[in-house]
Amino acid sequence: MRNIQEAELIAQSLNGDTHAYGELVDRYKNAVYYHCFAIVRDEAAAEDIAQETFVRAYYSLAKYNPDYRLSTWLFTISTNQCLSYIKKAKREVPSASKLLENVEAQNPSPQKNAEHAELHAAVDRLQPNYRAVISLYYWQGLNYAEVAQVMGVPLNSVRVWLKRAKEVLRKELT
Repeated sequence: MRNIQEAELIAQSLNGDTHAYGELVDRYKNAVYYHCFAIVRDEAAAEDIAQETFVRAYYSLAKYNPDYRLSTWLFTISTNQCLSYIKKAKREVPSASKLLENVEAQNPSPQKNAEHAELHAAVDRLQPNYRAVISLYYWQGLNYAEVAQVMGVPLNSVRVWLKRAKEVLRKELT
């Protein structure tokens, strides 16, 4: 089933083929989870939000516009879910301590660990919108227009948020 084109999988999913939708989930589950984690910084919440993203996407698949990449649409849903989660929680997002433990376990270089830890800790301190644009642009590889679409904001907002986020990070990391 790996060779089947995305459009065909979507069509099959719309016809009730749960295996085809499962294939779509398999293709995007890691990217959606890591995007959610980059915003909420909580493994359990990121897993729940990623799962909810795919449930919502399944029930809204008929509304999907094939002019855009499916990943962009999924990131839109997950970003909105993450920002709602943060609003509802009315608390500061936890630090990257769990992430850093994982980074240290996977990356044996002490210098790389320190750099990675410092960067992620600094990103953790950014406001949620800044964390979201950093994740979408740098870690998920979306362009400005796609980030704007995902976030539901004007293109210039994305440019400003990225610029401000980089300024804050530059100040913190120097």
